[in-house]
Amino acid sequence: MRLLGVLAVAATMAACGDGAATEKATGAAAPASAASATAAAVAAAGVQPEVREFRDWRAVCDNGNACVAYTGSDEGGWLRVGMEAGPNARPTVVASEGFQGSDPAKMRLKIDGRDFALTGGPQDAANADASEARARGLLAALAGARSVSLELDDRSIALPASGASAALLWIDERQGRLGTTTALLRRGDRPASAVPAAPAVPVVRPAPAIAQTGFEGASNPMEDEPRGLVVPVDIEARVEVKACRAENNEYLDKAVLAARLDAATVLWGVPCGSGAYNATYVLYLARPDGTGVRPADLPTWRPQGRPGETDLWLVNPVYYPQTRTLIIFPRGRGLGDCGTITVWTWTANGFALTEERTMGDCQGMPPDQWPTTWRTRG
Repeated sequence: MRLLGVLAVAATMAACGDGAATEKATGAAAPASAASATAAAVAAAGVQPEVREFRDWRAVCDNGNACVAYTGSDEGGWLRVGMEAGPNARPTVVASEGFQGSDPAKMRLKIDGRDFALTGGPQDAANADASEARARGLLAALAGARSVSLELDDRSIALPASGASAALLWIDERQGRLGTTTALLRRGDRPASAVPAAPAVPVVRPAPAIAQTGFEGASNPMEDEPRGLVVPVDIEARVEVKACRAENNEYLDKAVLAARLDAATVLWGVPCGSGAYNATYVLYLARPDGTGVRPADLPTWRPQGRPGETDLWLVNPVYYPQTRTLIIFPRGRGLGDCGTITVWTWTANGFALTEERTMGDCQGMPPDQWPTTWRTRG
């Protein structure tokens, strides 16, 4: 997939991000559970992730108040505006033709009949080598646009214009930029120093690494060869696991996830069912001898509670022993260009939410460009 970009300053965290009448808030409060370290971190920082819709545009800001506004076409093709929090942040603008695979050097962004040249580059540095002035000029044109398109040789991909202004204004308001020289849209004479500093994000430190003796190759069960691991009896005896096993898929039943988390804890994932590109699991922790079974406690910032509280089945889990991270990725479709990627890190105090990226629109945007709703340091 080819990308193009216009950039002021490259961001190290790409999710970095007056509403329209159709605006809908889809993210807000942290979980109510007093036991949730993640909820406490959100409350301490005073910044909660939020996802908004403004007609045909989306805007997302994470727990560190880094924001993204984006739109796209179902044909493939999208436009993304990113803005980190804090007085020194600069806007980034990235566009892509999605699935087309054209030479990015030939792509142009057209706004109300005016061409904006984009600087091509490799996929992981597509928005390099562009000036802030170019990004600012593009945003000014985008704010009042009636038509937006990506021009690729002899074809054109129309992108929605409706909602762009509202999305950019919302980001300015949330980040405290309105009327300052740093605003995306409503700029003024107030200095950059008037913009609030970026909120601190939580620090997460992984537990020490531990050898995976006896569990080699079992941490990515849908890709590794079945190892014939026997799930502890106390796990198989649980009512929800018996229901999970009801599909009776001979191959899937062997795809058990297992990993040593520390000297006293083993992670077990029991496969439940699968579709074309998603497999569901229930996750448990147990002692090395298979006793002391309890559901894996996976904190979340989302108001509906932790994974496992309302829906025990988690999708496509993989554990990486080198980084002590557990990742789930429910794919919106097989291409993997939409869905939610959630990462937890095993620490001395259990699993901690480390990162979440989400993309609700299947428009060809790769996961490294998705907005983050949650991020940490360490």
